[in-house]
Amino acid sequence: MICQIMGLEGSIYMKQFIAALVCSVCVLPCAAQNLTSPIETMKTSYASSGTIVVLDDRTIVIEPKMPSPICAMPVNKDGKIIWSYYAFPLASIVVPLATVDESLISEDLVFTNPEAAKGYKPGDMGDTTMVVVAGVPGKQFHTMIYDRDKLASLGPGPHSPSAYGQAPDDTAAFGLTFSDRAQARAFELALKDAVLLAKAQTARQ
Repeated sequence: MICQIMGLEGSIYMKQFIAALVCSVCVLPCAAQNLTSPIETMKTSYASSGTIVVLDDRTIVIEPKMPSPICAMPVNKDGKIIWSYYAFPLASIVVPLATVDESLISEDLVFTNPEAAKGYKPGDMGDTTMVVVAGVPGKQFHTMIYDRDKLASLGPGPHSPSAYGQAPDDTAAFGLTFSDRAQARAFELALKDAVLLAKAQTARQ
């Protein structure tokens, strides 16, 4: 009788061991699969503005269409409208998702019409959504930048990267533009999900 009880307990322990082993083997594939969904959403929502390439399980490369627009944003300061201008001449940005600070991902409506400041009236809404992405403290993103003037002077391509002054650079933050605000929102939410998943995977290693 004792032997039968020990045999039963051994069988139970063996089943528990096998179940734990199967779960441990599935952790990485399942985690990668979880990241697939938000990354695919990011690809789709960013398609009109550029492309996104998966470099590895937790790293993507964002390639904005060139040239990127110059973004103008009005700010009311002491009753006076002050205009701030942003340009992101980025050919590519390498984004290790776990190094993004999800709490700093933000969006703003901006104007890309060069004449926007002349005809602006309080309450006017920008034509483009700019999503700003920043890294965690101490981390920077590897990028490839280009010379806007050199690019503008070129005729129909293709052209080599050196023709428009492409060069490596690092940045603590960058902006991406979307002509459709709903797509910008979808990208922003998917990016936050991907960042949290990537951080969770990194913490488990």
